[in-house]
Amino acid sequence: MAKRIFNINLDEASLEAARRRAESEGKTLGQVLAGMVESYAKGYSSIRLTTYTVQRGDSLSRIARKFYGDPHKYPLIQGANNLSDPGRIWVGQVLIIPLPPEAGAPPAPPEPPRPEPAPEPQPEPAPSPPPSPSPSPEVDPCAPIPGERYGSLPIVGPPTDRPAAEHGDLNLALRGYTPTRGQAGLIDMSGPTDPRAPQLTGLFADRRIPTFTGLYRVHEWDWATNSRGQPITAYEVTLAGLRVTPGEPIHVPNAGYDIGRGYQVLVLYADPERLTLKYTGEDSVVSGYTLHLENVCPAPDLLALYERLNAAGRRELPA
Repeated sequence: MAKRIFNINLDEASLEAARRRAESEGKTLGQVLAGMVESYAKGYSSIRLTTYTVQRGDSLSRIARKFYGDPHKYPLIQGANNLSDPGRIWVGQVLIIPLPPEAGAPPAPPEPPRPEPAPEPQPEPAPSPPPSPSPSPEVDPCAPIPGERYGSLPIVGPPTDRPAAEHGDLNLALRGYTPTRGQAGLIDMSGPTDPRAPQLTGLFADRRIPTFTGLYRVHEWDWATNSRGQPITAYEVTLAGLRVTPGEPIHVPNAGYDIGRGYQVLVLYADPERLTLKYTGEDSVVSGYTLHLENVCPAPDLLALYERLNAAGRRELPA
């Protein structure tokens, strides 16, 4: 049996991504790399692997266009990462990208021709299968939401004592969070309840009970040093990942409270990837319900309104 030797060129990030895939599939690293050679190195003596971190607004077809110049080559990336659904990728996900050989690298020499047997009568060929469907149209999750309008309210009391982007209670990115284990679903807790509290099902237009995709513990904040502390341990889970459809509008969960003029929340913080909502009129999270939304794309009009009112001194905030 003839043997062929392949060279696999990959950097540390690609090697780590391949290791993670092997672990998730219960395979060895060698098995994963061998599968990639079989799929992507036909006719060549080497393959190259690199990685790409998914950015906001990305899709497999957009990434394929970036690396291959052809959006219809997205199945190469889908197969390299064993993705069952090409439409389900998320911001921050690290993808393995198989690349064509280096420019100028010649393909492996072809095997010597074998004698052709005498042709035999062949049956009529079967009909060609229908072409593969084109990838779904790309959805821009940051596009304006038709018909939405945003107002503002004067805050109750003084503005926050430091810039909101540098405030460990308002900008959750400062604290960060770490994965944890627990029940990936709603739980019952003892004690008194508030019938007017906001409900997470209100995040979605269909008011569905969400599918949990991850559990996390937010870090403490050391106010003396203005720095991140250890993960909060008072509760098993303080942040949860919820499954959504790309481009799906996220709503303010309804509550039985009115903070003025029919509004229910203030926007205490907004940037291109997150929102902090408060169900009282104060510019702080000391009392009342606060909801942090991460990895979302605030509507452009809402973000612009927040940035204007924040720059003007925060005496009013979006509502």
